[in-house]
Amino acid sequence: MVSRYGLMNDVRETLQTAATDAARYACMRRARRWGRVVVLAFPLAALPDCSGTSTPANVPNARQLPGIEAESVRAQTGSVRAAPAPDTALNDSAEAGAYEGVDSRGIPHYATAVLLSSDDAQVLRRAYGIEDPHRLYVSDSTEEGLLKYDTQVKRCNTCYVNSYRVGYVSVRRVGESWEAVEHRVRSTPPHVFTGSANPSSQSTADLDPDVRPLAERMLRDARAAGFHLDVTATYRSPLREAYLMAEGAGRTHTLTSNHSYGRALDIVVDDGNRARPQTKRDWIAFRNWVARYRTPTGESFRILGRVDRSWDWPHVELPSSNIGFDTIEEAIRRGKTCLAAGATLPCNFPPHLPAALSHALVQ
Repeated sequence: MVSRYGLMNDVRETLQTAATDAARYACMRRARRWGRVVVLAFPLAALPDCSGTSTPANVPNARQLPGIEAESVRAQTGSVRAAPAPDTALNDSAEAGAYEGVDSRGIPHYATAVLLSSDDAQVLRRAYGIEDPHRLYVSDSTEEGLLKYDTQVKRCNTCYVNSYRVGYVSVRRVGESWEAVEHRVRSTPPHVFTGSANPSSQSTADLDPDVRPLAERMLRDARAAGFHLDVTATYRSPLREAYLMAEGAGRTHTLTSNHSYGRALDIVVDDGNRARPQTKRDWIAFRNWVARYRTPTGESFRILGRVDRSWDWPHVELPSSNIGFDTIEEAIRRGKTCLAAGATLPCNFPPHLPAALSHALVQ
């Protein structure tokens, strides 16, 4: 049996690795942004202040991670936003640093201090459905960072709001705001979002061809480590995501998902019943394991929420730096290009899926 001391050392090592990775990739994002001068001139309303890698040498097995006490994990995994490095000139790094990550209560640092011209605000509205740009923020819960839009302001850590990845495929129509598409989906009977273009797969064969071998290797390694896993979903079309939102009951808080890119899996541990203490311990142990896992090329899988608390326990994804934006300026630039007369570049990032699924795309 592993001692409590040894287990907490494992947790501490996980946190130190995650912190090192986050700092490294944040630095990379700042480097990519360096020198991009933003001239903006439309102030946004401010919100009240709500707040106060390296690969592991040995991949742990299930017996080494029998469980983690919730309060200990919460105490050590609280989101901490590092202060941005000082910049010597106005640049996109300084702009993005103001709306990156979350505060100590888990509330996003919204883009309340960013200045936008009316033209740029219109580009965001027309290309990406952004009705109120001060609810944009860059989530730093992934190594690459990702520009997201909340249709409501999140005011506490457990106050779940609908959040959308800017530039992702979905059922949103051209010119439709996210507020409008939410209303449309919720007021539409779920069965409307079914049909031939509404596949939902449990097969890893329907993942992005580049992701499939990495996901299958991760599953083999996890099972070899002693975890009992069942893959319940891989690819889900945008229509299927809309179906889940139309059903309600908190089944989803987004219409933009890495499932629609074949880059996410839903993985159930043991019998899936978290009311059983052993199942919950094993599930927490697996989430801790997969958060530490690295592919042969050093990529990391991502879970949603904390290892011991989540609104979507089964979800495991492999984000891509080639999908989505890491700054508002990048979204504006692509938006201007895709909205131009005769443009061939789509506003949304197209998925890379097996040929058999090409009919299911909803742009």
